Order: sequence, then C-alpha cells, then structure tokens
Amino acid sequence: MGWTTVSGKSVPPIGQGTWKMGASAEAQADEIAALKKGFELGLMLVDTAEMYADGGSERLVGEAVAGLRDHVFITTKIWPANASRAGTLAHLEASLKRLRTDYTDLYLLHWPSKTHPLEESMAGLIDVLERGLTRYIGVSNFPADLLEEAEQLTDHRIFANQVSYSLMAREPEVALIPYAKTHRVTLMAYSPLSGVVDPTLDGARQDALGSVASRHDVSSSAVALAWVLRQEAGPMVTIPKASRVEHVMHNAQALRVRLTDEDVDLLNSAFPPAKRDIPLERL
Repeated sequence: MGWTTVSGKSVPPIGQGTWKMGASAEAQADEIAALKKGFELGLMLVDTAEMYADGGSERLVGEAVAGLRDHVFITTKIWPANASRAGTLAHLEASLKRLRTDYTDLYLLHWPSKTHPLEESMAGLIDVLERGLTRYIGVSNFPADLLEEAEQLTDHRIFANQVSYSLMAREPEVALIPYAKTHRVTLMAYSPLSGVVDPTLDGARQDALGSVASRHDVSSSAVALAWVLRQEAGPMVTIPKASRVEHVMHNAQALRVRLTDEDVDLLNSAFPPAKRDIPLERL
C-alpha cells in the first residue's frame, strides 16, 4: 500500500483532500488543525487545486505545511480551461506562490479540456516537469482510452490518474483499473466516502458497513477507505476530505485495517459493481 517515489520519499495510501477548504476565514483554524493532525498520524499526502476556493485551498495548504515541506507530498491541479502550453507554466507558478514552495510533488490536469487539445496540455505538463517545478505529472478524471492517448504523447511516466472511486462509485473497475494495473499508473481515489458514510444510506448497506467495522473495531469510514485500498484494486491512493480533527482520526484508522475475503464479499454484495466505465467529460 502506498508507494515510494524516485526521490525515496514514502507516500502513504491515505492522504488528505481539501475540496472547499480555505474558503472561510472562520473555518481556517479548524481546517489547518485537521491537516496538521493528519500529518501527525502519517497522512503525509495532501491534495489541492487552483480552483478550490479560488486558490484559497492552496494558501491553506501552504500554511499547514510550513516547516514540514520536505516530509509532505503535495499534489495540485490545473483547471482545464487554463491548460494551454504557456498557461500551464504560468498557472503552476501562481500555485507555487500560494503554496509557499518552489515545486509541487505531483501536478495534474484536473479534467480533460474542451478548450485546449490534449497534445497542448501534455506539452505544458512536460515543460513544467523538465523545468523541475514538479516532480511528477498526471491527469484527473481520465477514462482508460484517454489515459492511453495521454501516455502516447509523452516519454515521461504519467504517474497518476485521480478519479472518483468508492463503494458507491465503482465505475473505474470496468476498464480503468485493469489498464492502470498494467501500465503502472497509480489511481488516486477522490470522494471515497461520498454517499457511503451517509445517514441516508439504506439499511442493508449500513448494516454491512457496520458489521465489518465492528469486527475490526474501527469506524465505518475506515472500512470504506480500506475497501478502496484492497489489494485487488491495484496501485491506489485515496484522498478523503476531512476538515475536522475527529474526521481525520477516523480516516487514519484505515491504515491498520486489513479486510478479510469475507469482509470484501459482504461489502461487494451490499454495494454491487458498476456496469459501465467512467464517462468522458471535458470541462
């Protein structure tokens, strides 16, 4: 679980997402405390994007990682409308200022772009990689066939593809996960708890989660994260958002959960697989 980068930095399988964080001055202290608690618990990957809170999330992350930069793996993303070749450089430089660092560990194209051809966006990613402004490059929300197209446009490794994946959103299993396994592309599962740890979830599914959680003496959210990270899912990292310390602590429990075959069978029965791959959306 997790991976070790070429620089020798160990990246855990559970990181911290920051969607909608950094938008409220009143919430900032709690959000920074949550991120720092996550670092303390070993969740040393943090994911953000230039569009989150219009740059506010990146500024929040920059404050939270102060004094810890060498230990934290930072991922940020460029909005597709900005991802021209020249725009990629300019927007990454702006992100780095907000993050208070001179490089990001992983830089992603946030969605396939309907504004700029993929060849142009990939050229921009290659430029910033070769300038040393990012350690790795990747994409987000790419189905398998478009990921293959992106790989053909560069001699550099596409390190990761960030997609929605959870017990409630199993579409990546149809084509993307098999492709990623073969091509050594790490999938980064965002929204791994969306619709899963939810009071409106139907009773049978709540019972399945609760049963497994009780067996392992952890929270239902830890079980849902452990399911995402199960071995058969291939190279996988997940980035649940947690803007409060108690949520981070529940998420970190998943680091010690090893689901049994019985656990997985029960969850798969309650949350059946999808029949179609993730759709192609261009923004």
